[in-house]
Amino acid sequence: MSIGHVRALRILHRAFGGYPVGHRLHILIRYLTCPYTRTIDDVPAGARVLEIGSGHALYARLIAEDRAREVVAVEPDLRKSLLPSPSPRIRKIAGYDEGIRGTFDVVVLYDVVYRMPLHIRRSVLGRAFDRLVPGGTLLIKEMDAGHRWKMKWARLQEWLSDTFLHLTIGEGLLFQTRDEVAAMLHDLGFVDFQARAIDRGYPHPHIIYTAKRSPES
Repeated sequence: MSIGHVRALRILHRAFGGYPVGHRLHILIRYLTCPYTRTIDDVPAGARVLEIGSGHALYARLIAEDRAREVVAVEPDLRKSLLPSPSPRIRKIAGYDEGIRGTFDVVVLYDVVYRMPLHIRRSVLGRAFDRLVPGGTLLIKEMDAGHRWKMKWARLQEWLSDTFLHLTIGEGLLFQTRDEVAAMLHDLGFVDFQARAIDRGYPHPHIIYTAKRSPES
């Protein structure tokens, strides 16, 4: 069952209420400007999840409520990753994904891929493929580069965030089209690629990509 906005806000308030004020404000703004609740059901119930670039573990906390049995949340920004875990089901790791071992039912990258140069992006997605169980799901939340007008606002907001607030780390902005994402994932061995717009009612061109590791691989 999907989590509604009121319930989601209550969950986040309980989970992050003890964080410093600046972090709580950042989490609230992230939630209000991104359709998190429209992507929760993309995680199969009972899944073991790896989230790469988890930030404050906002998405991890929402899927840990009813969907994921465990989330390994990896985040290199120590300002976020060294804060207390928002749930016993979430194991936070400060660093990068290269050190992660084991396999997962789902690998999530939520608004982080666009910060990676193409060669790093390909390496990260290749490691994601290797860490998925056969039949496992890759979930990428991004901005739809094909949505011209909404992308103008998205780029402006990212520039303001980088220039004045310094809220995220990464190298530049590189948004791919749906076809470019599909081609890269196909080259890496993923199957069943799907793209779904989730931007209705939001000023940003939010899109969710899913793909699978073949059950036979």
